[in-house]
Amino acid sequence: MYVRVYLMSSIAQKKRTERLNVRVTEAQSRLIRLAAKETRANMSSFLVESACLRAEEALASQQHLIYNEKQWRAFLAALDRPAREKPRLRKLLTEPSVLEKR
Repeated sequence: MYVRVYLMSSIAQKKRTERLNVRVTEAQSRLIRLAAKETRANMSSFLVESACLRAEEALASQQHLIYNEKQWRAFLAALDRPAREKPRLRKLLTEPSVLEKR
């Protein structure tokens, strides 16, 4: 067994030459238009960016790893190790963030 990892990188901005046509309900159209407006994006850019992000998430969830026997044992050992106290992480997660402080 060998390790195979499939990762999607962000889609590079290139000249758009392909066309996709979709049909939506009136409510979906209103929702998408409002979101595009609120994010100061035009409809095409908003739809393309949203669809690409969702596509990357869907593909990333389908990635799989294949380990050789030694790697598999190391992976299981790492999972089985007891949790360690991390004071800096505890502090970060328990103190109010700069957005919560007044």
